[in-house]
Amino acid sequence: MPSLPKGPPRSLYKEFTPSIYFSYQEGRKSFQEGFLGITNNTSIVGFLHLSFPSNDPMYIKQIKLSFSGAEFIQLHDTGPKFLNYGTNSICNITTELWKSDNNDYKEIRNMILPFEIPLPNDIPSSLSVNKDRGKIEYSLRAIISRKPNIKTFQGSTKVIQCAYIVDRYSLPPSIPNPITWKNDKPKKGIGYEISLNDRVFGPRYPIIVRVKLTFFDARVSLEDIVISLKEYTAVTIKSEIKKKRKNVGKKIIKGKQIPISKETQYNECIMDINFTIPDDCLSIFNWSEESFHIEVTHKVKIKVNFGIFSRHNINLEVPVKIKNMMSEEEESCLVAELLHQEEISRYLDSETLQPRYDSSPPSYEPNLPTNQTSTLPSYSLNNNTDSQTSQT
Repeated sequence: MPSLPKGPPRSLYKEFTPSIYFSYQEGRKSFQEGFLGITNNTSIVGFLHLSFPSNDPMYIKQIKLSFSGAEFIQLHDTGPKFLNYGTNSICNITTELWKSDNNDYKEIRNMILPFEIPLPNDIPSSLSVNKDRGKIEYSLRAIISRKPNIKTFQGSTKVIQCAYIVDRYSLPPSIPNPITWKNDKPKKGIGYEISLNDRVFGPRYPIIVRVKLTFFDARVSLEDIVISLKEYTAVTIKSEIKKKRKNVGKKIIKGKQIPISKETQYNECIMDINFTIPDDCLSIFNWSEESFHIEVTHKVKIKVNFGIFSRHNINLEVPVKIKNMMSEEEESCLVAELLHQEEISRYLDSETLQPRYDSSPPSYEPNLPTNQTSTLPSYSLNNNTDSQTSQT
């Protein structure tokens, strides 16, 4: 039996049948085309496959495609065993994918239908918090109007439903928004100047903390510096707000690793600490996100400990945003798409000014299944990206 085209794993299907299934465009790893949150044109593109034995075809009148998303929340109400559920619709888009010519049932044995559904620019990413007490889910459904069969208890509608993961992206902040804490009073025993390089971070954009300490009291010694990233999740509804906290990652620098300069009047040390979000953490935490009743926020915490001289300990924290910033591969794809569209635009402009019937537009053909065509959307940058920083 030939292998099926690459598409969503069976675990994402609510009901899977090898006769009807979705697949990605060749060479792609998901349905999503474009970068939601960055480009104005983001779509779900792919194929719906129908394949039935020659002796057992399906008689179909119409096929619709539906993309929907909703927020689900689960809360304790009056007692530990009584739960309150809530649902908020995010989007619901339905389009006709295929229809028989005479509005009657047509015998179908093999058919491949390409599809493209534009995504709304403002929908949030898929997420799940607090063991599914709050989640945002999307699904792609093929709704098939078929000929009913009383003998086999076959109804008039066949639905194939597949979970869909929505990813939002952000560009890195164009202008950093650093923050600095400073205290250099000799009477305090310890002076410090601590700075954080920005307030928006992501997997490719690490947290950088510069720590400068001045030891006005020579007896004080540094034990360690701890940089940690905390995640706070809340599922709220009117009278109930419950926050949960977890440690996403932590970096500890021991005092013995930090050189102390004795060339000035007071002993000093200066160190830059880079904290990159660990790869093994990316799958267990969420990007900073807000929806109807689900909130995900983050804080950077900085602790400077002086051991037995704990009264000099420094504890700082600041709210930050963690965003799904593009990988180098994704950034290269975006640049290639934008350059291609610019080339197409220049070609069309030149044809408008002076028609040339012996030339063809620049080619950019995706690898598609035989006899299938698909039009790539025109990408343009979305000026209202998520990369804007928040003031604290």
